[in-house]
Amino acid sequence: MAARRLILSQFLPYRLSITMQAVSEGLATRYSHEFGITVPEWRGISALGEHQEMTARDIAPHARMNKTMVSRAVATLLERNILLRRENSGDRREAFLRLARRGDDIYAAIVPMALDYERKLLRDLPKAEIAALDRALTVLLHRADEEARAINDKINGDAE
Repeated sequence: MAARRLILSQFLPYRLSITMQAVSEGLATRYSHEFGITVPEWRGISALGEHQEMTARDIAPHARMNKTMVSRAVATLLERNILLRRENSGDRREAFLRLARRGDDIYAAIVPMALDYERKLLRDLPKAEIAALDRALTVLLHRADEEARAINDKINGDAE
């Protein structure tokens, strides 16, 4: 039996990936130009803007970045005085991070820009479709996380 062909332009993971890339690039171009920050740096800033203080280990899953990406972003943001670092007296291997005044200013400038960008992306969708899209994205993310865990469990189980 011949294998079915995969039509990339109709393959949901591909469509989600290229949509994410296009959406991310649209906003990233603007904040990169205006503030000289990268996507991983913005994700760190936005996580800290939302949660006030976090460790790099906490930022990683929240921002959906690996430890190396977070570490590099944090190092750059600390060097540029965008973040402040406070040692964790209970565990010297990690530190608590928060936005410095400069980071607060960047966050305050980008948030309205990001929300306006989101509004423009959604402007042609009725409220019911926006709500349906939100529900669908939530379900897809949950399902993707479940599938990734199952694959990891299988790989780790097979390795033992």
